[in-house]
Amino acid sequence: MEEISYKEFRRFLDSDADEAEYFGYSKEDLISLKERLEGLRERFEICESRIESDREKIKRAYSNISGISYSDYRKTLTFDVGNSSYYLTRDEEKNMYKINWYASSEPSIFTNMKLVKYRNIGKKFLKEIDNIVENSAKYFNKENVIESVSSIFALKDNYFSSTLRCFDCPFFFIDKKTLRPGKNTIVAFDDELDSEKTLNVLDKQKLLTKIMVPRGFLN
Repeated sequence: MEEISYKEFRRFLDSDADEAEYFGYSKEDLISLKERLEGLRERFEICESRIESDREKIKRAYSNISGISYSDYRKTLTFDVGNSSYYLTRDEEKNMYKINWYASSEPSIFTNMKLVKYRNIGKKFLKEIDNIVENSAKYFNKENVIESVSSIFALKDNYFSSTLRCFDCPFFFIDKKTLRPGKNTIVAFDDELDSEKTLNVLDKQKLLTKIMVPRGFLN
């Protein structure tokens, strides 16, 4: 992956040229990262429309659950309760989902006590969980790391949000629904961002229109 200094990055960002023009690459079959993100959002909204009612049905039954999401890494469904997260794995023999501990800030004895409340979730909501897993997995039926034309940037696409990477390091997050970049910036340059080198949200939004990526699919 290519690397540039912050000074060069700032010259690129402040210029009128997109990434292909600035670094001297062909623009054939390229679109802006903003356009690619819009296509990914359409794909996300299609998947959400197929699973939202089932997810809300589970959350109504268990009011303490704050989030339900599919993990492409684990190929499982994760649900969040407070500071704890648990994942559900399918037991084909028993035709249900088993709960497994994933992450918690609490001692394990309290974690196990809390799990009792959710012991039947994988049996009671088998049909709904199957649907959420199946349709969430469809979103990831694609390459979810999209490298820019110069190889300086890459998008790591996740379900609810994506991460723009710079030099193969996280740079900032992008909300999937709004396409709005997060306020926090993770420094990726040797000459670190200081008070005079701050990237604001407008800078980040402009950057998304200048980064060029393969056209690929749009949704």
